[in-house]
Amino acid sequence: MTLSRRRFVGGLLCLPVAGWCRSSAAQGAAATSIRLNIPGPGALPFAPLEMIPKLDIDRALGAELQIRYFPSGVQGLEDMLAGNADFAGVGFTVLAKMLTKGQDVVAIAPFGGGKTPSFAIVVHQSLRGTVRSIADLKGRSVGVSIGSAKSKAYLQTLAELLLASHGVQPDQVRWVGTAQNIEGQVGALVGKVVDAVFCEEPFPSGLVRRKVGFVLADLRDPRMGSRVLGAGHVRAAIATTSALIRQDPARAQLMVEMLRRAVDWMHNHKPEAIIARLEIADAQERRDRIVALARSPDMFPPDARFSRSQIEATREFLRASGDRAAAAFDAQRLINDTWAGVRP
Repeated sequence: MTLSRRRFVGGLLCLPVAGWCRSSAAQGAAATSIRLNIPGPGALPFAPLEMIPKLDIDRALGAELQIRYFPSGVQGLEDMLAGNADFAGVGFTVLAKMLTKGQDVVAIAPFGGGKTPSFAIVVHQSLRGTVRSIADLKGRSVGVSIGSAKSKAYLQTLAELLLASHGVQPDQVRWVGTAQNIEGQVGALVGKVVDAVFCEEPFPSGLVRRKVGFVLADLRDPRMGSRVLGAGHVRAAIATTSALIRQDPARAQLMVEMLRRAVDWMHNHKPEAIIARLEIADAQERRDRIVALARSPDMFPPDARFSRSQIEATREFLRASGDRAAAAFDAQRLINDTWAGVRP
């Protein structure tokens, strides 16, 4: 097995790791330990959650947030449902699908789904001149986060809609699971495990900088993004179970308040200041994230409230995907806005 293939497999199958786990002893016996699962590391849409411990917001509220990374949001959600975490950051549409399968999932606050999408298709460098359009991906392999047997991952659903809008049906490409971290993306392309990957910033920027691929399609291009129905949908949300809310509503309230403070802070600081707080060792990777945030100034919503218009767009998105979750989509069952609130 080549080094790049080992990196790919390692990125895909890596065990969840704790991020920024600080000793509760340093915060006193009264600190509330909160366990949170998210994709990553380094998936930019989940930065508001990563910012919480970096800004000491949890400490200020008498808590200790422990972040664990998974190759996909679906895997992190399933680990939460198994009782290993209190909350999970996950694609919002995944929750709608899980609800139709009888899973106890509830969204308590959104943190992704701003006006500027940050998704792109990056094609292996050797195919420049051969793959000129999305239609040219027919019959090729595409890397994307694919979730599990219980639910298709949000990124695959979005990728399928994008390809279908250009005449390539889901069964006309070979889908290959890739982790939502730069190691998994690089390994998949360099090792020629896939011909292309569908990913979101900062990974497209990182892949291009490393010269392992070129951008074939960028959803930040209005002409491209407008072809995906329901493009204004809720990108991601904090999920938990109704059981946890009944048993410990204060814990859910605390999680939402931590997110709200992180989002407020981010909207009042420039990309350079935001990325500096994440303490990324590699200078080039820091630059990738700064550029990505600068290019997508509306990546995150203005606050941590649910948006009625985004919820309706989510319904349209699910309907366009052909998933039966669209017909069963019930925002009143899926969302608990007690602490986050709602805006138009």
